Amino acid sequence: MNSTPASVGEGVLAAIQDAALGLVRAYDSEQATRFEAALEALAPNTRRAYGSALAAWGRWAALLGVHALTPSPFALRAYLRERAENGAGISSLRMTVAALRKVQNLVGVEPTANDQVVTDTISGLARQASSPRQAYALTAEALAVVTATACQPRVGRGGKMERPEQARRRGLVDIALCRVLSDAGLRRSEAAALTWDDVVRWDDGSGRLTVGRSKTDAEARTVYLTPASVEALSAIRPADANGAASVAGLGLGFSGHSGRVGMARRMAAAGAPTHEIMAQGRWKTARMVEVYTRSEEAGRAAKWLA
Repeated sequence: MNSTPASVGEGVLAAIQDAALGLVRAYDSEQATRFEAALEALAPNTRRAYGSALAAWGRWAALLGVHALTPSPFALRAYLRERAENGAGISSLRMTVAALRKVQNLVGVEPTANDQVVTDTISGLARQASSPRQAYALTAEALAVVTATACQPRVGRGGKMERPEQARRRGLVDIALCRVLSDAGLRRSEAAALTWDDVVRWDDGSGRLTVGRSKTDAEARTVYLTPASVEALSAIRPADANGAASVAGLGLGFSGHSGRVGMARRMAAAGAPTHEIMAQGRWKTARMVEVYTRSEEAGRAAKWLA
């Protein structure tokens, strides 16, 4: 590389070399000129992106003993899939492949980055990225974590740490909200429409929740609440309990469907028949049969909702 002009590509070559020894081989003067001209033809942002992508690739290749300039298509596939699993976007993965193809073409080595295996890998990862992802489930385990940590002080919206009493009040609401969402399989809009009048406590400590009409329910439905959820609601119920329940964001990875996912998984994990899960979730497709419409029927869910 001593023959390569120092001005090449705003330090891109230096970044590449630092990442993996041997990624770029020594050039004669003609090759160096071609390389520099090719980099100058790229937009500055593209040059920087190529340098960053190749630096990350080079570090991975060096760690695993993979030849960074001419990796096998299968090694490159492994890298791309690992990056995707770690949250890298499809545009970032495509940038890595494009950058390596550019370098391979300029240096004149075997274009392994052009292999069909690499192309198919990128296509497959792109399809996965465009597919809707299921929300994380508010399972029994997730609810246990929420209960254990919700009342710990956090940095509030104003950028200030909560006082202990503020954290406790907010945390108790979080606990009750998450439990009711998961027990009843509520959507965000359904939870936001609830009032305290919709909750009835039964003598055994459990409860019955009346859920209003929704996009899948022509009529109101009544579903079961576990004693733990009723207790959590009691902890936040005001003396003049007439206000509506308000739903806040559930954090990274959770959404308004987390309650429904959690309900279905909790009942399934406990051995509930499919028709019981369908009823508790109030689904009405070919796979989701009728729901419980009476408080007594709703109580049947107690067998599976721990």
